[in-house]
Amino acid sequence: MKTRQRITTARVLPDNGNNNGWYNLLPPPPPARRPRPHESAHWAIIGAGCCGLAVARQLAAHRPQDRIVLIEAERAGFGSSGRNSGFMLNVHTHGTAKDLGLIRRNMRLWEGGLEDLRRLVTEHRIQCDWSDWGRLYCAAGPEGENHMSEVAQSYDRLGLAYEWFDRAAMQGATATPFYTMGIRAHGSALVQPAALMRSLAETLPDNVDLYEDCPVNEITKGRGFELACSGNMVRAEKLILASGVFITDLGHCRNRMVPVGLYSSLTRPLTATEREPFRGIDEFALVPTSPNGSTVRLTRDGRILMRNGFIYATDKRFGPGGLKDARRLHREAIGRRWPALADIEMADTWGGTIAFTRNDGAIFGKLGENIYGVVTSDISPVTRGTMAGKLLADYVVGADSELLRLQFGIPKAGLLPPDPLLRFAVNFQFRRIRASGALEV
Repeated sequence: MKTRQRITTARVLPDNGNNNGWYNLLPPPPPARRPRPHESAHWAIIGAGCCGLAVARQLAAHRPQDRIVLIEAERAGFGSSGRNSGFMLNVHTHGTAKDLGLIRRNMRLWEGGLEDLRRLVTEHRIQCDWSDWGRLYCAAGPEGENHMSEVAQSYDRLGLAYEWFDRAAMQGATATPFYTMGIRAHGSALVQPAALMRSLAETLPDNVDLYEDCPVNEITKGRGFELACSGNMVRAEKLILASGVFITDLGHCRNRMVPVGLYSSLTRPLTATEREPFRGIDEFALVPTSPNGSTVRLTRDGRILMRNGFIYATDKRFGPGGLKDARRLHREAIGRRWPALADIEMADTWGGTIAFTRNDGAIFGKLGENIYGVVTSDISPVTRGTMAGKLLADYVVGADSELLRLQFGIPKAGLLPPDPLLRFAVNFQFRRIRASGALEV
């Protein structure tokens, strides 16, 4: 008999409190399903974000006779994939594309993920406010304008179409004179991210069982794996980790990613009087060219989303002090753009954690005997993560494809220095970004 070995005890469990403005707009979900005592499955997947959902869906298609268990520590749609700004990007760059081959390869993966999501939304009639509005790169000062020129050069070199917006055109699109110039790019989509993720979870194939509010506390390995969660034990032959930045707390990929926390706020719906300056503008989606700029959306239901403020988030927590500071920052940013809205009520302020890698490298593939992992990283996280999850399912069953070979062409995430050296380096970089892009907030 093979000796059982405890391979990890989770150091930090996902706990986002009750803050996620997108999720809080949804109707209450039905009670979470929990595993029965001594459950058994062929496959266990930890994490029901964009990666885990895509792995489960594709794996179920490859192996319809296998039982697949998808385990989520909170509720589907509440975690990182459901608390971003809702941009489903087909391409994205903040600067001059130095490696066109790298950008074009990534574009294939991002576009593939976007098309998969578009197909699923149509096929399952998912109500997530899907919009093909695209995105508008924006600048509010010299630093942002310099980056705007770099974005234009990248688009020119890649042969991608775009439209230049001068200050007047930006004001016409956003109802504010705050922005000095912009570039309108098409091809990407906008969604209500929590609604998209929850609906993708609700439409999984019949051979996938989703268990929520079910954090995995311990993983033991023998002939297979035993996962201790919610007081019960789930046994599985093979294990897939799709838990985002929490993969390090499950014993894998340590010193391979920088966990960065980003803050967002969502206002209440604008009144008819407040909407008057926005007459003729149904929605917009602004992506800053400056790293210190704010991501801003006017949603179809008349709310303003403001995202700015970032921290080195090793504990993956967002305390009341940080949320209070972020809410103040976001209200000030709204007031600079639309002075009449300077005191508008915020419906919610929340944080979310995303992984950055040193070399834009991938965390993808085999992590050990019968253990596989995937983490989506900073740029285009949902479209990239959707495709990476799908391709990991292809890989584990031995299905080859050109896209899978492209995915494996991404270098492995490089090693990073340990704390406190990493913390010092990241915070130093953050201070430089804030100082150089002060006009863009």
